[in-house]
Amino acid sequence: MSTHPKHYARAASFALTAFTGWVISDALLKLIRTTGIPAGQLLLISGISGMVVVFTVATLRGTVKKLQPHKGRGLFALGLCQTAAWLFWVYALPHLPLASMYVVAFMTPMIVATFAAVLLKEHLGWKRASAIASGFCGVIIAVNPLNLMNGDTPLLPYVFVFGSMAATATQMLLLRIVGKTESSEAMSFHPRLILVATGLVYCASTGFVAMSPLAFLAICASGALGATGWALMAQAYKSAPAAAVAPFHYSQMITGSILGYFIWGDVPNAYLITGAIVIIVSGIYLVRHERRASRLMVRVE
Repeated sequence: MSTHPKHYARAASFALTAFTGWVISDALLKLIRTTGIPAGQLLLISGISGMVVVFTVATLRGTVKKLQPHKGRGLFALGLCQTAAWLFWVYALPHLPLASMYVVAFMTPMIVATFAAVLLKEHLGWKRASAIASGFCGVIIAVNPLNLMNGDTPLLPYVFVFGSMAATATQMLLLRIVGKTESSEAMSFHPRLILVATGLVYCASTGFVAMSPLAFLAICASGALGATGWALMAQAYKSAPAAAVAPFHYSQMITGSILGYFIWGDVPNAYLITGAIVIIVSGIYLVRHERRASRLMVRVE
C-alpha cells in the first residue's frame, strides 16, 4: 500500500523540525563550550534532560512499557557509540564552524553503506561505490587539505569530527541489528544511561564547575532538543519512506550556515560550498538508489 500524499508533508515537517532542532542544540553547546564548562558536565546534564524527554514522550503516548529492554548488550553498545560520537562532536565544536562540521557529517550515510558491505557482507555494487567515492571527494574538496598542511585550518578538530561520524555510522549500523528486538523507545532511552554514567565518571575525576542558571537551562535545552529530534525522526520515517526523509538531513547546511553567520560571523568559502554540493548530490543519489534496490527486492520476493 502506498503512503498517502499528505503523509509526505507530515514527514517533511517532522524531519525539518528535527534537523533544525539539532542545529540549535549544537549552537547552544558551541556557545556553552566557550564558557569553560567541562565536556563531562555537559554530557551529564544533557543526558539526563534527554532521558526526561524520552520518558515524558513515552508517557504521553502511552508507550512506557516499550521502554523495557529485551537484550541489554545491544543497547549498551548503542550507548557507547552515542557517547563517543557526542564527546568527539563536543570537543570539535569550539574550533570549527557549524557548516564545516555538517559537511563532514553528511558522509555518515555513505560510511554506513561501506560498513554494511564490509561487516554485514551486503552487496556494494558499482553505483553504491561510485556515490561513496564521490562523497569522499566532496569531503576532500570541502576540508581543503592545503589549508590543513599550511596550518591555516586546525587538524585535530577535523579528526574529532571524523571520529564522531565513524561512531555515528556504527550506531546507525547497530540500530539495524538491535532494532529487530528492541523498540524505538528503548533505543532512545537506555543508551542515554551510558551518557549519564560517563558524565558522572568524568565529573568525579575533574570536579564540577559552577555555572549560571542560564547556562544550565541552555544545556538542558540542548539535551531536550536532541532527544526530541530522535522522536520526531521516528515519526517522520513512519509517515514516509526513508528515501523521502533522508534528503532533509542536508537542511542542516543551510540552518548551520545561517546561525554560524549571525552568531559567530562564519562565512562558508568556495571550497566548502563546492564540497557540500558534491556530497549532497552523492548522498541523494545513494538514497534514491537504495530505494530502487529495496523496491526490486520486494518484487522479487
